[in-house]
Amino acid sequence: MSDVGTSGQTPTPSSPDISQQFEDALTQCPPANPANNICTAQYEPVCVKTKVGSVVSYRTASNACSACNIPEAVSYTKGECS
Repeated sequence: MSDVGTSGQTPTPSSPDISQQFEDALTQCPPANPANNICTAQYEPVCVKTKVGSVVSYRTASNACSACNIPEAVSYTKGECS
């Protein structure tokens, strides 16, 4: 069971502000394996970069564990997406 919270935000298209946020403090996600990864429910929001094909988007997840449980997740940075 995993907590993939998005704080009510939907994925957003790439924007210069978010792209810069990722260049400053980027953490790569390991390959997603939700079946073997149980996340706690603490709220320490992160902004997740996801990629499907050539489409890159950003969304807020409740914590780093939840962020990396999103199969399309590439990386994340601390704080909500702006």
